[in-house]
Amino acid sequence: MTTTSIPPATSRFIALYAIGYVGAYVALITPVVTTLAIKIEQLDPVGKETSLGLIAAMGAFVAIVANLLTGALSDRTTSRLGRRRPWIIGGALGGVVALGITGFAPTLTFVAIGWALAQLTLNMVLAALQALLPDQVPLDQRGRVSAVLGIAQQVSPVVGIGLALGVQTAGLGIANMLLIPGIVGAVLMIVLALLIKDVPHDEAPVLSLGTFIRGFSISRGKRYDFAWTWFGRFFVILGFAVYTTYQPYFITDRLGVAKEDLVLQQLIALLIFAASLTLSAVVCGRASDRTGRRKPFVFGAAAVVAVALAGLALTTTVPMFYLAAIVMGLGIGAYFAVDLALITDVLPDKDHTAAKDMGIFNIANSLPQSVAPALAPLFLSIGAGGAGAPANYTALFLAGAVFSLFGAGLIAPIRAVK
Repeated sequence: MTTTSIPPATSRFIALYAIGYVGAYVALITPVVTTLAIKIEQLDPVGKETSLGLIAAMGAFVAIVANLLTGALSDRTTSRLGRRRPWIIGGALGGVVALGITGFAPTLTFVAIGWALAQLTLNMVLAALQALLPDQVPLDQRGRVSAVLGIAQQVSPVVGIGLALGVQTAGLGIANMLLIPGIVGAVLMIVLALLIKDVPHDEAPVLSLGTFIRGFSISRGKRYDFAWTWFGRFFVILGFAVYTTYQPYFITDRLGVAKEDLVLQQLIALLIFAASLTLSAVVCGRASDRTGRRKPFVFGAAAVVAVALAGLALTTTVPMFYLAAIVMGLGIGAYFAVDLALITDVLPDKDHTAAKDMGIFNIANSLPQSVAPALAPLFLSIGAGGAGAPANYTALFLAGAVFSLFGAGLIAPIRAVK
């Protein structure tokens, strides 16, 4: 199927697509936002920041490899199940096993192994899921569908943390706080895979190492827009990642929230965040489609993310944290709604290598999760007086604001879209 012959996406397909996205991110983002940090603190209360940074960085590196490899393999899959469906189902089931290993791990080593496997399997799903957009959504609907997906992605932590809070309240322990959201997420992913009509693929060549490497070459006329878009997303997500990675410790250590109330406070903040995100994503996604413009919305959204991070740098109370969550929701909602559409507009070959190219773009989501934990200790230690001294979250979030502003500026040179 070529991009010129893609029929309009139906409401049923869009709803199923959103359900699959929710499932993938409930499984993957819930640990990123809260439960992985709680598990690591349980095993290493003194060195929790360093251990979290190392394990998160290792997992993010695995996610990069998974996106590159499985994206290319998905493009070449010719099974009777389709080319995306096998990766969604296999990754969903593998993710449940990996999250179980992480949750029940007796040591940090097993946590690292389990989390690496979770990143491997769940990013298999993401590479296939993101390729469905250029596969099955025509150009004039991508802003609206991207808005729905952006909402689904960012609302997913609300679902995941709600499940984790329910598990915690029931006294089922941290292991099940990781495992049960993974099971729920897997069910939603498999529902999508079973109910959609996958796009068939013509006979594809066998993937060799040489073919795999040559597949990343991009014609001169398209490589620059592709690169500017990639780096713009990388720096905006890097700014957002310095917030999400250390949010649990920020809430307890800087805002003074009791550890037993951490998940509840995160859930409240996420509900506020999700409400503002939904409004922003719907309005900006539709406006982008209506005007045919992407760049002004993406630039403005990235700048709002920077404002939210600057506000977090000054935050010392829970109400101020909620206010920053509103601003962050407005920025991230608009950004994910329109930037995903912008990305699909600059893909080098939408007909044959969509999953591989979207896998490359997904590195701009995964790599910041590795870079942020590596950079964060440099900022957190500024002015610290030694072991046990308060971490410098002001410096960390101001650095995140600078990263996001830089990412916003990289949107300007893109020529293929307005």
